[in-house]
Amino acid sequence: MNLPDAPKWLYNEFQHAGVDYADVEVARQFETRHRSFRNFEAEFQRIRKRVNLSRDDVVLDLGCGSGAFVIPAAQYCKKVYAVDVSAPMLTILQEKLSENKIENVETVHAGFLTYRHLGEPVDVVVSSIALHHLPDYWKAVALLNIANTLRPGGVFYLLDVVFTFPISDWQNGTQTILEEMSAAAGHEANAHISSEYSSFSWILEGILERVGLKIEQIIDDSNFLRAYVCRKVNPVDKSFDGVSVKQARAIDSAAAEKWNVPTLLLMENAGRSLADVFLANAARLNKDQKPRRVLLCCGKGNNGGDGFVLARRLELEGIECRVVSLVSPDVYKGDALVNLNVLRAMFKDSSEKLIFLSDLPNSLARLHSEITWCDWIVDAILGTGASGPLRSPYDVVAQTLNSSGKPIYSIDLPSGVNADDGSADPNAIRAKLTTTLAVAKTGLITEKAREYVGELFIGDIGVPISSLLEVRQEPA
Repeated sequence: MNLPDAPKWLYNEFQHAGVDYADVEVARQFETRHRSFRNFEAEFQRIRKRVNLSRDDVVLDLGCGSGAFVIPAAQYCKKVYAVDVSAPMLTILQEKLSENKIENVETVHAGFLTYRHLGEPVDVVVSSIALHHLPDYWKAVALLNIANTLRPGGVFYLLDVVFTFPISDWQNGTQTILEEMSAAAGHEANAHISSEYSSFSWILEGILERVGLKIEQIIDDSNFLRAYVCRKVNPVDKSFDGVSVKQARAIDSAAAEKWNVPTLLLMENAGRSLADVFLANAARLNKDQKPRRVLLCCGKGNNGGDGFVLARRLELEGIECRVVSLVSPDVYKGDALVNLNVLRAMFKDSSEKLIFLSDLPNSLARLHSEITWCDWIVDAILGTGASGPLRSPYDVVAQTLNSSGKPIYSIDLPSGVNADDGSADPNAIRAKLTTTLAVAKTGLITEKAREYVGELFIGDIGVPISSLLEVRQEPA
């Protein structure tokens, strides 16, 4: 058990539910029977394609059983955590790992409620035919634990028995499921219905949304098996009062000076989180149209540098990007210059991919042309260091972007909005989506900033939580 200090009232997920696999031999019989009607390798490939699994991913399999998914995943991915409440199942899995000389799997005797992930957040969590062992209240707790285990933008794949028929038709619906399930799983079908806790789809989907797991895809593999592909998002908790710009800078400084996190890594993490939030929400916020062409408008300093990283990340996801810098290239320095040079190398064969419009506002005609080309605009113009009215040429640029009719995604804050008090220049960027980095700034969650910020999310930059807590104790 991974949680030794579990309270006495915690649901006992180690108790017998459904078919009891109490010893190794019974567990072996389970695997033999399931191999007769399942193709484990095909199941892995199906999941791999659905979640776009990569070889660099760290994966957690909750309710892993004897390793139907774990073995092929370990041979494909960087690392796999294998968690199950059945010690006999884990014994069989460990035998397989030894036989196949697999060393990148960590097995844990725990369940959805008792597992606590102690490492870095994982990229993908998988749960196949296991969550139904928990009643709905405890499913909600389990799914919250899963959301907390994932990195922002990470993917949760859930496959389970889900009831999609109307409540009024529960008898006919149950009978239909029993007949189909019995043909595959035999005597396990009755036990599944009589003593386990499968949910109606509307209950399960409501819980997923409420714990911050955005449903991106629903696939019905049969009349009783439904798969969900979900992505973790970090919506801002409106009850949180945010931090000042001064405190936000102190958080960055603590990460670099106290924790020795390189500032270049902070910028890379920012770009990754920015991409994760954009990919999870852009289609929903633009008539369900997946983004294809993105124009990134970048100012000087780290805000522009974050935009450069985001451009690279989106390009790697197959989204065509063009980057417009609103200043001369010789203005950039430090981490922003490093990432500009990466883009220069990446875009060396295309003069249209990286454009410098340092003679604004005389270059507005070119900016209009680029806006016509894209279906999303990224505002990486001004960061938290800017205050007061928008100065020329940024006032004209912001007005141009706002009047384009194209949806705008703002990095850290919409240009022209004061991060401390939420006041805004009349021409401030009006974003559909904003990802503020590390922690919400006080001004962005004020009522007067709402029309400029749009939907607000927090992007993880890899700052230790202790730095955030320490700064919250200091004066703003």
